[in-house]
Amino acid sequence: MRFDSADPDLWRSVVERATDLVMMSDFVSGRILFLNPAGIRLVGLRDAADARARTTAEFLTDVGLAQTPAVEAGLTSDGHWEGISELRHFGTGAPIPVSVSIFTVRAGEAGPAVIAIIARDRRHRRTQDHRFRKALESTAHRAREQHALAELGQLAVDADLDTLLPAAAGAAATLIGVQCASIARLTDTGDALDVVAYRGQPPTPHAFAAGPASQPGYALATGEVVVCPNREQETRFATTTMAGRGLRSGISVPIGDGAPWGVLTVHGARPRDYTDRDVGFLRAVAAVLSAAIGRIDAETRVLHQSLHDPLTGLPNRTAAYRRITAALHTAHRDRTLLALLLVDLDDFKIVNDSLGHAHGDAVLQRLGRRLAGAVRPADTVARLGGDEFVIVCEDIGTADTVTTLAAQITTALRIPDHSTGTSVPLRASIGIAVSDETCTAEELIRRADLAMYRAKTAGAGGHALYHPGEGDSHDADRVLQMSTDLRTALDRDELTLLYQPIVDLRRGAVVAVEALVGWAHPTLGNISRTEFVAVAERTGLIGPVGSWGLRTACRQAAARPAPTGTDVRVHVNVSTVQLRDPVFADQVADILTDTGLPAHRLGLEISETASASVTARTVDTLTALHELGVVLLLDHLGTGHGPLGYLIRYPIFDSLKIDRSYITALPGPRPEAVVTAFVTIARAYGATVIGNGVETRTQLDTLHACGCDQAQGSYLAAPAPADTVPALQRDHRAGADGPSSAPPPAH
Repeated sequence: MRFDSADPDLWRSVVERATDLVMMSDFVSGRILFLNPAGIRLVGLRDAADARARTTAEFLTDVGLAQTPAVEAGLTSDGHWEGISELRHFGTGAPIPVSVSIFTVRAGEAGPAVIAIIARDRRHRRTQDHRFRKALESTAHRAREQHALAELGQLAVDADLDTLLPAAAGAAATLIGVQCASIARLTDTGDALDVVAYRGQPPTPHAFAAGPASQPGYALATGEVVVCPNREQETRFATTTMAGRGLRSGISVPIGDGAPWGVLTVHGARPRDYTDRDVGFLRAVAAVLSAAIGRIDAETRVLHQSLHDPLTGLPNRTAAYRRITAALHTAHRDRTLLALLLVDLDDFKIVNDSLGHAHGDAVLQRLGRRLAGAVRPADTVARLGGDEFVIVCEDIGTADTVTTLAAQITTALRIPDHSTGTSVPLRASIGIAVSDETCTAEELIRRADLAMYRAKTAGAGGHALYHPGEGDSHDADRVLQMSTDLRTALDRDELTLLYQPIVDLRRGAVVAVEALVGWAHPTLGNISRTEFVAVAERTGLIGPVGSWGLRTACRQAAARPAPTGTDVRVHVNVSTVQLRDPVFADQVADILTDTGLPAHRLGLEISETASASVTARTVDTLTALHELGVVLLLDHLGTGHGPLGYLIRYPIFDSLKIDRSYITALPGPRPEAVVTAFVTIARAYGATVIGNGVETRTQLDTLHACGCDQAQGSYLAAPAPADTVPALQRDHRAGADGPSSAPPPAH
């Protein structure tokens, strides 16, 4: 078949069959010379004759006409113009968005004579663009919601309500897109709500009755989410307050897990059909607030419990040490004297054994009351534990003042108390220590302890004052011996590693073991890890000891490959000194290479002290370890020294270990709320949660119910030598009496 490119019938057929508008017009007059059938249909003309009776200007809307100068300039200078324009429909007058290509097909002496216009309908494209933009907007809004919830979740863990509540009100108003948001709290009387935070229009009144007198009151009374699309159609509750503020719609969500606490409310100035997503977001905000309130209540109770002795109601050892530290600071600053009286009840074991523990408890309570009644109003009496008490006396003037006080206490204790059913008098030995300019809290307590034992040696019921140099030689000799022997302990194989398993609560499988360093001294016996680590840090030996522990743990782990289908890790504690070492990450990499242990099977537990002193150097070290593939764990979560802010600033921690103090408090609504809050925040940052210090089956089951991932503690297994680890790995389950005696928590 012969193809003739100059055949006019061929080109006419192409133009007439085209689905785009094809038009030719006189450039000067604008008169239409030709319009194809697709163009006639697009603009709503009757036929070609109808088109030829018009000019190009009649085809354009105001938007299209505004482009005429640019079109003419392009045709005159370049012979063509392309862009987006707008035609009008002759039947309806509706605008038709089009993509346009215009070019000169015949030129005259002064410029273009005949031009061709090709236009493609963009209405379908515009619909697609609109849908795409809506999808993008929806995705972006969801992302903003998730970001807001993550920020609120962080505040829920480490901020107080004065910070959290305004932030929650602001997030609710902004992301729902309303004029105002408020958070109202139920008063102690339970019959009114007080606005405690708001965003936007100030609430009036600030307090209102609970119940159907208002939307928030109604939501609190019913315990349900209340959505009001249009105030004028509302019949469930009174809308007088809304009307007075010019508000037409809103949502109220109760706050509180179990017992009602308050209400989160948003209000808009126009009627609105709120979406399920709006309600879901506000529910999530209310849930964060509920968790925070539970945490704060739990922390308040736990804090009180952690600082007070449950038997006597006096401050406990922790509170006493804090008080001593603060009082020493004041004494050094003001150049005054601080005295400690360490009081130890004489023959308490005999009282307990002969009269019973109930009577022994009564004696301790009586001793606490007598001590509190004998001291000055500004003095602090605390129970350190057992039958040992301490009295903190500030600004004593001279040592004679405190020895006189000790004599008065001794006299007061000897007065019989018949209310307990026996008139047994109390006798106690009292050790006294007075501060000097360089004395620390630990040193002052040590001195009082030495004086107290001297008083006991001299006879029951007496007191003794510490003298400079007393007991110093023995303690110095012990520290010197440990410092000297620790240098060769590694060579003599006196340091050992014990391993305690960490169990997955869903599968009951052992997923990791923590390596714990111990020292069996040939003459001093088993030395506690706390004592010899302190000596190692003080003598600069913590580096070699830490390196030995890390290398030994990796070597032993590599020698016992994980069972098929598992990756049991070994966890090693890292000290502050190691973390600050600029080559520590390189040392870890070398140890992994030398031992052949894969990086993902090593977990480094960042200690409480180390995590509380993060610097630019330690951040670089942590980042390098993370990039190496080592698992990083933040230890002692919730003690105030393992801040969650690191999850945001340095999102490199794979796991969080909840401090054993929180596990000990389980079960109970408040400690469970705290654990659940920790789990929620960890989930937001992709971290797993380990409950540390599990001692009972109830604690284990409670952790599982709270969503905790893993657990560790004596109930599951005690620390054991390295040769027992393979049995744990093979069995995959750990219980109170061994690796296979108890199944994991029920699912």
